Amino acid sequence: MATKYSLDTSAFIDGLERYYPADTFAGLWEAIDKLIEEERFFASAEVWEEIKRKDENVKKWAEPRKETLFIDTDVAATTEVQAILTAFPRLVMNGGRRNRADPFVVAVARLRGATVVTGEGADGSDSRPKIPYVCKQLKVPCVTFTEFISAEQWKFTLIAT
Repeated sequence: MATKYSLDTSAFIDGLERYYPADTFAGLWEAIDKLIEEERFFASAEVWEEIKRKDENVKKWAEPRKETLFIDTDVAATTEVQAILTAFPRLVMNGGRRNRADPFVVAVARLRGATVVTGEGADGSDSRPKIPYVCKQLKVPCVTFTEFISAEQWKFTLIAT
């Protein structure tokens, strides 16, 4: 069975702003569009809320894909988020409003059997939990954006124009 991916806001920022801008790495983003169509690449609607507030380049790319890329929060997700926050109450405290989508990213991954993709470092702890730390404790696979590309075994060839 093909791997599914639940993305954090930081993964979109890493992908589109830091490392692989869509205008330069068009083939990568075309491959990602295929994953979106296959319902294997998605994010919580809470991630969309974060993107809308602060990341113009990501917003510009994501907005036309909004209906298929972002998953609305339902009762199951709300219940899962509550369980995650009960176990890791400091998860959303560390970044204030900036990290409010974090438990939703993990909840969506758990509910859909997906791997989390995040740009957060793996240096979290109980007192300062980050997504990779929470994923490790809950046995949810977690990778960076570059590791996601490797997991898909994608290879891209330079075509000079």
